[in-house]
Amino acid sequence: MKTEAKVGAFVIVSMLALGLSVYYVTQTQTVKGQVVFKTYFRFAGGLAPGASVLFGGIKAGQVDDVRSSPEDPTRIQVTFNVKADTPLNENSKARSGTVTVMGTPALLITTGTNDARRLDPGEAVRSEEPVGLDEVAKRATAAADAATALMANLSRELPALTGDIRTVLGNANEITGPSNQKRIASILSEFEGMLNRESPKIARITDEMSALVQHADSLVYSAKPIPANINDAVTKANDLLATVREPLVKDLADLNTVIQQVHDTLAGVQSVLGENRQDVAETVQNLRDASENVRALTESLKQRPWNLVRTTQPVDRKVPQ
Repeated sequence: MKTEAKVGAFVIVSMLALGLSVYYVTQTQTVKGQVVFKTYFRFAGGLAPGASVLFGGIKAGQVDDVRSSPEDPTRIQVTFNVKADTPLNENSKARSGTVTVMGTPALLITTGTNDARRLDPGEAVRSEEPVGLDEVAKRATAAADAATALMANLSRELPALTGDIRTVLGNANEITGPSNQKRIASILSEFEGMLNRESPKIARITDEMSALVQHADSLVYSAKPIPANINDAVTKANDLLATVREPLVKDLADLNTVIQQVHDTLAGVQSVLGENRQDVAETVQNLRDASENVRALTESLKQRPWNLVRTTQPVDRKVPQ
């Protein structure tokens, strides 16, 4: 094989190896320890592969790929790689923008917070939609329309407002005119005379109020021992209650015992009466009969006392004719 052929073959193989290396590095992003992250936008703002990635304003990597998201084609998926020691966290936000007015678009990522969780390689960084020139133009147009409407309203309202201001100025001039100045001066003079006349009364009222305040202070000072006395009385009453509580509870317990015993006795008596009701009734009836016999005997002895010594009743005497 000729030397030219060998050199050509070597160049072709070298180019193929270089292309494969570049492709492998692009796909794996393992060059210089860089790691891959993703973020999503509704409007990418001109981002393209190779654009710089700035973390807190410091270049930390570059954009690797910009395409529609496979999961949601309405969103733009931006794949980028940064240095392995870049502290991306959950509070970091990514947006597309430029460092200078005429600069090329770049992916700007905020630093987030130190206490937030660090993102693992391959996770998605939260995004913040950029404001495009069209949106700025729309807002400027809306502001201009609002300003135009405001100027039109002012043009309509300004004549009436000017008339009101003139009326107010005329009223102010009338108030501050010579006649009103004389009236105000006379009113102030009368007021000064009234103050001069009433000054002794005002002084006397002030002195009386001062004396009343001093009296109130002395009254409050004299009333200070009252809470202490009330506290002592309450303490003594509490001690007295504590002293008589135990004997009182004991007496109540004894009284309850006596009441229970009386209740048991009455229950026993009631039971006995219930069991001997017929005998008791018969005894009561016998007592009633005996009482009736004694009454009859007493009546008989009152009428015929000799029955105590005679067994037979004497013959009744005849009445003389």
